[in-house]
Amino acid sequence: MLAPKLKVDNKSAIALMRNPVHHDRSKHIDVKFHFIRECCDRRLINVEFVGTELQLGDMLTKALGRTRFQELRGMVGMKNIA
Repeated sequence: MLAPKLKVDNKSAIALMRNPVHHDRSKHIDVKFHFIRECCDRRLINVEFVGTELQLGDMLTKALGRTRFQELRGMVGMKNIA
């Protein structure tokens, strides 16, 4: 079975996930962060970097301008039927 890809636009989060060394800044990491690291170690998910301009999830999680929304809508294959 192929592990699903989790596309993240935060290089620092990816680096911290891959290198479990604890720093002063990372001592209060949320439980879900450790869960993601464990899933990666067990190869249940694959975390990849994707630039902000290609982050398709933004159209579901952020207030976007019309132009940006239309760009992302086109990238996921949705069409305006109006």
